[in-house]
Amino acid sequence: MVYNEILRLKEMLERANIKFYFEAVSDGYRMAYLGADDVCICSIVEHQGSYGSDEDLLEIMGLLTGDELLLDEVLGHLTAEEVFERVMKHEKEQM
Repeated sequence: MVYNEILRLKEMLERANIKFYFEAVSDGYRMAYLGADDVCICSIVEHQGSYGSDEDLLEIMGLLTGDELLLDEVLGHLTAEEVFERVMKHEKEQM
């Protein structure tokens, strides 16, 4: 299976000069949005078994709202744009 959405997010983060880590895992990819001292703020995955991978969508752990955390520790079925918006919101809050 081809996972394009996480590759789109990678390009978006690169263009915005956002610090992240990227690696191949299983049959897909994992990336981590990094904060100060390279602390993982949000883990983003797209691979067999991740929520939404069958629709070429992303799963995250981190940057969840309080209501989302009440339901689960991860949130799936997100587009690259939706994850990027969360990252940018966090970036602005850190300024």
